[in-house]
Amino acid sequence: MSQIAVEEDIIDVEDCVRRGEEPRTGAQYRIKVGNDRLEYETYVVADPVPTGAQVLTAAGHTHVVGHILIAVLRDGGLEEIRPDETVEIFRRGVERFIAFRSDRSFRFILNDRRLEWGADSILGRVLKLLAGLDPAKSGVWLERRDEPDMLVEDDQLISLAGKEVERFRAAPVFILCIEGDSHRWLKSTITMEEIAALGGWDPSQGVIEVDKDQNERQLKPGEVITLKPGFSYGKKLCWKRG
Repeated sequence: MSQIAVEEDIIDVEDCVRRGEEPRTGAQYRIKVGNDRLEYETYVVADPVPTGAQVLTAAGHTHVVGHILIAVLRDGGLEEIRPDETVEIFRRGVERFIAFRSDRSFRFILNDRRLEWGADSILGRVLKLLAGLDPAKSGVWLERRDEPDMLVEDDQLISLAGKEVERFRAAPVFILCIEGDSHRWLKSTITMEEIAALGGWDPSQGVIEVDKDQNERQLKPGEVITLKPGFSYGKKLCWKRG
């Protein structure tokens, strides 16, 4: 058995799982329990195979009935844990849980994966985090039939209580700097005309590309620029009319 660093006889499950080390018996175990905004706090349980009720109690939810506990799996999946159900936090690599004050769970689909949730609505920012993406560099869309998919803002709540299971997709987006203003762009390429349209001027006025060293280059009509995900373009490369 590998040696595990112990602080006051408490083993940090997240650190232990990351190192691939076996738990030492007779200790206490540090886990994280969050809320529906994925804001986590650290708690301690005395059992490496706790029940759902033990996790909820450790997190200060003394009235276990009326709460839903979701385990955050290592592969990004979400799994409801009943109060009398045990979870082997080391074998399954589970160090994070989400607790909800609720009497029922809801399901939704995110990037073709079916997930369980303990509230009847979910924030756009939380959907991005569940997809493993940086909220500042990604977008999430509610898929809709017979109409365009809806872009979900970070602070926007989407109901999960409808008759049908809601489907979402999340992906990186591109942040473009055009005359000092940031614009989100959903494709990996953009044309000169599209840059002008985002900037709010007629393409006949032209578009000038400005690199990080302030070198300028006139774009040609119909020219296609390949973008990189995230804010890198917003900080290193800008466009202006000209």
